[in-house]
Amino acid sequence: MNKETKVLLITIMMVVAVFFSGCVDSKLVNESDPVSDKITENNDYVVEKENSTDQKMMSVRDDIETDKNTTDFSLNNTTSDYTSASSYYTSSGSSSSSSKSTSDETVSSDNSTTTDNSTTTWNITDMAGRTSEIPTPENLQKVSCLHPIPTYMTWRLAPEKLISIDMVFNANPRLVPDDANDFLHNLPVTGVYFKGMNQEQMLALDPDVIVSMTKDPNIDQEQMDYDATIVAISKDRLGYYEESFRFMGVLLGNEGEANELADYWNSSITKVTDITSEIPEEQRLKVYYASHDGPLSTVGPETVMNSIINLAGGTGLYDTNSSLTSADLVNEHLAVNIEQIILWNPDVIITKTETEKNSILNDTQWEPITAVQNGRVYAAPRWESLDGVQSIMGLMWTAETLYPSEVTFDFNTETRDFYSKFYLYDNMTDEQIAETVA
Repeated sequence: MNKETKVLLITIMMVVAVFFSGCVDSKLVNESDPVSDKITENNDYVVEKENSTDQKMMSVRDDIETDKNTTDFSLNNTTSDYTSASSYYTSSGSSSSSSKSTSDETVSSDNSTTTDNSTTTWNITDMAGRTSEIPTPENLQKVSCLHPIPTYMTWRLAPEKLISIDMVFNANPRLVPDDANDFLHNLPVTGVYFKGMNQEQMLALDPDVIVSMTKDPNIDQEQMDYDATIVAISKDRLGYYEESFRFMGVLLGNEGEANELADYWNSSITKVTDITSEIPEEQRLKVYYASHDGPLSTVGPETVMNSIINLAGGTGLYDTNSSLTSADLVNEHLAVNIEQIILWNPDVIITKTETEKNSILNDTQWEPITAVQNGRVYAAPRWESLDGVQSIMGLMWTAETLYPSEVTFDFNTETRDFYSKFYLYDNMTDEQIAETVA
């Protein structure tokens, strides 16, 4: 074999070797891609789970609903759950140019969510478990509400964003500074979800976000009718107000004040339950609450009124009734008959008005009941009722009313402090504190 042939043969062998080496490398790369994809998918899954609000919301509800037979509320150990209320949100990555970004969201060590300056919308999971895309707080300008609780919270935390006032909040008297009343009276008045809404009015208002309640049965239809995102908060138990305040603080961009009010709410409940939780089960008073519709109307066990009775150390009419439907559990207008009440024989009766109280005291049918015989029929005070934002004061009043020897707050001082913090009202008189609804 001559020299030229040898060189040619060596060259051919080298080319073949390089070719086969490239094929093997390519095969290895191709086989590794699915593994890489799976790792990426797994990482994405972990991040999504870490930032999911579903598990967090469930833990909050579980904490609140602990031990229904005694206090039915426990947020003493849930402060850490609320350390960063912004975990309600995850960035949607939307910007003013509608471009999508893959790096808008940064998860910090406390599970809070931050976004870069280009983000104008993000996702929120509300207290009904519904996730919606809404403007970020700095871009949220117009809020309308379908219930007086979110109307109040929006006014208290971000009045400049409130573009309407609902008919119930507008009609009810309120203790607020004069300039606040002037502001509220100048807003358009809308309906409420439980009395009816005007679709044309809501479309004309064109809110960025509408806030309703978890009990709103038509929330999804309303969202389509009013062409605006609707989020929901809750007041079904006294403890849910705390969560609602924190949620609204995130929504409106005022977490500082919202968390202060929520912390006050939590500490006020604890102040009561530290005392009432020590009352033995066999000594707890049976309490009948006559609701809005008259003496023969009461509330279900999963209502704010009944939760107040439980937290105050009492037992409600339906606390041990397992035959109620899911709707009845949260019903604030349950019809009862006098025979049922006589058979249960409550130790205390609380009415919403003086008229209902007098109706019971003047009706001979109620005479056999222990509460009537012992003169323990009470009308709840107007400004410290068992419903609405003032219901935290309703808890203190109820606890003192049930157990005056054990619960000895300076109720007038507590009430003034509450109205100063929650309504910015500093002129509360003793007469107003003691006032009842006729």
